[in-house]
Amino acid sequence: MKWPWLCCVAVVTFVVVMADAQEDLPWWRTAVFYQVYPRSFKDSNGDGVGDLKGITEKAEYLSELGVTAIWISPIFKSPMADFGYDISDYRQIDPIFGTMEDLKELSEKLKTLNIKLLLDLVPNHSSDEHEWFQKSVRKEDPYTDYYVWHDGKIDNVTNQRSPPNNWISIFTGPTWTWNEERGQYYLHNFDKKQPDLNYRNPAVVQEMDDVIRFWLDLGVDGFRVDAVPFLFEDEELRDEPTREDGQLDHIYTQNLPETFELLRRWADIVYDYTAKDGKPRALFAEAYADIPTTLKYYGEGKESLLQPFNFQLLTSGNASTRASELKDLILTWVDALPSGTTPNWVIGNHDNGRIADRYGPEMVDAMNLLTGVLPGVKVVYNGEEIGMQNTFIRWDQTVDPSGRLLGPYRYQFGSRDPERTPMQWDDSPNAGFSSSKTTWLPVNPNYWWLNVEAQRSAESSHLKVFQAMTAVRNHTVMLRGDLSVLSPDEDTLVVVRTYQNVSFVLLINMGSYITSYTTQNLFSPLNLDFDMTVVTGSVHSGIEPGTFVKKSSASLSLRPKSAVLLQDIPYTL
Repeated sequence: MKWPWLCCVAVVTFVVVMADAQEDLPWWRTAVFYQVYPRSFKDSNGDGVGDLKGITEKAEYLSELGVTAIWISPIFKSPMADFGYDISDYRQIDPIFGTMEDLKELSEKLKTLNIKLLLDLVPNHSSDEHEWFQKSVRKEDPYTDYYVWHDGKIDNVTNQRSPPNNWISIFTGPTWTWNEERGQYYLHNFDKKQPDLNYRNPAVVQEMDDVIRFWLDLGVDGFRVDAVPFLFEDEELRDEPTREDGQLDHIYTQNLPETFELLRRWADIVYDYTAKDGKPRALFAEAYADIPTTLKYYGEGKESLLQPFNFQLLTSGNASTRASELKDLILTWVDALPSGTTPNWVIGNHDNGRIADRYGPEMVDAMNLLTGVLPGVKVVYNGEEIGMQNTFIRWDQTVDPSGRLLGPYRYQFGSRDPERTPMQWDDSPNAGFSSSKTTWLPVNPNYWWLNVEAQRSAESSHLKVFQAMTAVRNHTVMLRGDLSVLSPDEDTLVVVRTYQNVSFVLLINMGSYITSYTTQNLFSPLNLDFDMTVVTGSVHSGIEPGTFVKKSSASLSLRPKSAVLLQDIPYTL
């Protein structure tokens, strides 16, 4: 059917130009991309920490979810000052997670399930226990300049030495730490045990090139690249200016032009592997930045396989966001995308509070449905499919360095522990995560009712809504359809996907009261006057899947913060 949208309604239609209609789309352009935080996913050996064998044990669950790709947070050898994001050997698995043989076993298991495997690459910094840093401290060639070193400034009056500039670490305090043995400061944009590598040294670039090739040779399907804005710093080490809000404007430490060039170099390496054997591989990048800056990471041509994560729904939306504002967050990103690139939608990760805490527990299904209906890549953090919630962590239980650095009275402002607690599998001790008496972080006490097994057996659950969504994503409409996003009022969001006269409609009531949508007040004015079938809806929507809604008497009542997904013909997989 045609969609003659009325001019009085704010609508933008986006055609997903991802590939010729006759070509198969590479898996990474339509993936349900699931982040596994390995410490918290499944413990197979009873030491209280998740591991690779635990992921393998739960691989069937990933398939059951409809996941098409996973990325695993760092599993490389590490002293765990930042729980794997401080790497001491880029070519070894840390014993706490298992062995190379365990990774091979996981990879083979995932292949049988047609699930792609990506690793978390942390190129900006290593551990201070890495061999490269230890040799750099001793000025052993060729490692002398593998990191960013500086003598600092000497006060002409007091003769006191101080850091070379005013740069501030993400973990608070100066980005510079004095090394007594070498007699210089070294740069660290994060914790002092995470010294920044010097990518102005060609030898360092080559080292990371080789690391990427090492893992691609072992069969991984790509990488999620951590903290990419910090790869280069101003060569002159100039002080950063102060903004009106008193914070530093990071014009000399983040998103420098050289950073985009280096990412495109790595994208070329990944692309070359695909060119050789025809197997698509992917490169996703973490870059918290404004939209114009983020879009620079896409690159052009073959480099467009590089995907900068879109954090608009993660960082800019919350429980107070109105429907019109959510529409703007979506369309601002979609409208800005370079031609030929693929959108992606990140709704949660290991560094931010869970959906249930940011948008409210009643909005879990609505947000999972929204990111599933939107075109491109759906990115989900483990546990969001069952609506896991943040866990209160006492000061004496806090392990995250970004929290501990703030002290016992302010740690909750910086700690990422609440969203990292163990996966809740069932109502047995430790939620079925571990047989250990204690776990590396405590399990949320709500595990006895909020868990995978309970939702598997329930007639209606977050898990089942999630599965219904991933099943729908295999439909041609979701893979190739046009997109329209509307907000006919401040509390209603409507998302429409259309392809060759077949349409799906997602309706979300973001308001605080039950709203009835009828032919007169919504369907006809928006030209949605057709027979519809309910595919799925929020657990608390009160609407059963399979409900038939006739265009002659279209009427749906949605409870507050609930959503319903409809198709304009009887729905079949």
